[in-house]
Amino acid sequence: MSDSTAGRYLAALRDGRLRRLVLIGAVASLVVPLELGGTGVARSTPGEPTIAAAPDAASPKPRTIITQDGEVDDMDSFIRFLYYANEFDIEGIVHSSSIFHWRGADPDAPAGPTACGGWAGRGPCTEPWRWTGTEWVDEYIDRYEEIYPNLIKHADGYPTPDYLRSIYRIGNVDWSGAMSKDTAGSDLIKSVLLDDEPGPVYVQAWGGLNTLARALKSIELDYSGTSKWHAIQQKISDKLVIYNILTQDDTLAAYIRPNWPDVKIIDNQSQFWSFAYNWDRTVPEPYQYTLKADYMVSNFLEGHGSLLERYRTYGDEKPVPGEDRDIRWTPESIAPGGQYERYDKYDFISEGDSPAFMHLLDGNGLRARENPTWGGWGGRFAEVGYGWLDTSDYNPFTGQNDRSFPQTRWVEAIQNDFAARADWGVSGYDDANHNPRARVPQGLDRTRRPGHPVVLTPRVTDPDGDAVTVDWWQYQEAGTYPGDVDLTTNPGGVTRFRVPDDAQPGQTIHLILEATDDGTPALTHYQRVVVTVR
Repeated sequence: MSDSTAGRYLAALRDGRLRRLVLIGAVASLVVPLELGGTGVARSTPGEPTIAAAPDAASPKPRTIITQDGEVDDMDSFIRFLYYANEFDIEGIVHSSSIFHWRGADPDAPAGPTACGGWAGRGPCTEPWRWTGTEWVDEYIDRYEEIYPNLIKHADGYPTPDYLRSIYRIGNVDWSGAMSKDTAGSDLIKSVLLDDEPGPVYVQAWGGLNTLARALKSIELDYSGTSKWHAIQQKISDKLVIYNILTQDDTLAAYIRPNWPDVKIIDNQSQFWSFAYNWDRTVPEPYQYTLKADYMVSNFLEGHGSLLERYRTYGDEKPVPGEDRDIRWTPESIAPGGQYERYDKYDFISEGDSPAFMHLLDGNGLRARENPTWGGWGGRFAEVGYGWLDTSDYNPFTGQNDRSFPQTRWVEAIQNDFAARADWGVSGYDDANHNPRARVPQGLDRTRRPGHPVVLTPRVTDPDGDAVTVDWWQYQEAGTYPGDVDLTTNPGGVTRFRVPDDAQPGQTIHLILEATDDGTPALTHYQRVVVTVR
């Protein structure tokens, strides 16, 4: 930690703002006897193997479809996604295109050198542009098959490799914004949107939205003008949730929003950059070690199986076939005077699309899927007319609000969690770490009048018998009460506060319980308690 960063850290500690920072010990660092909440250091008795960060039994897995364009960061995100595949009801994996990548095989595509991207210097739509092909997905699933026997030793629910192969489809890939014809990918999306299974369907747009747009257009063509159209349109609008990264073609503005105005969109236009190519400019310095070469090599790149052998990093000398513009993999790019000289070989390169599925991880306990304004591993968002858009959190390292901190505040825990799952792929159960489990017997949704006390008693278990550190903090930005509350936490982990006298009926106060074990890597499970003023 640099002197300037340390100074900001200490200033934040002194004025009480550090409660907004995810950092064990920032408010109250406690090691509690597991399951009893007494004092001192204790270790739990190892129980039966359980899913690390597993969803509660009452919470069904979120239904989701991935659409991606084959960029190197999509490839890295897909690798991470496969390690978390047990957490989702995966309905489809669809290869699409974007303004950055297209196949260029359609002679009827728009003419002109910038028609597909609108940016000078791009090639015509009828020719491939940075096209990495579609076969890599099959290869990665083959490599997943090699670690699958180990993964299922650690957690239930991992889909079989054959199932993943069965739901992979090629969508509208010929050019950026292509949506003039049905494809196997658009047909899959269409089928899922029209089915009668309950619950929302989250379509993750890692690349362009054109294949989804074609699915919606096909539904419109089938039903518009019929007696079923209004009901079908309402059904789809109630069911579909888009998690959009950057907006990588024009079909959202040109077709989806005008014709499906009630479809909900989680619009990540800026937070994702903190988990993408320029991460060093936004991730707080104390967390950057989890993205640097030493951490990446020891936790992912060496000795962790064939799937992670395909994980790309800066200067790693692993070119992506078909990617003829990006140079980040070359040693020259990170050499002195190179375009990316500030990075070292094997530094994290990018997973700009991973927030789309990390938002859906119910099992970490943050409950972000309940409301995008609450925040979690996939960022935090403010309500807008069409859904939700990036918002900001106070960053104690910079002393100001910024749009990166809703994402970067979680980076250390996110990376450690992935490192544990990387170990799962090559280890038996007893040779890897698993998340502790925290709960709050008083309930996660409370109501209290102004001036009344709130008392919360954590209960924590750890499947590996590790000691667990407990920390409570207020996520002030996630709540609607605009001020801070005065948390008092005793050595047994019991926290209490009084609802402020100026709190108004209906306002909410969000408290986060972090339970972090002392295993390697250290893993965290959360609970979010929402107190509503009455």
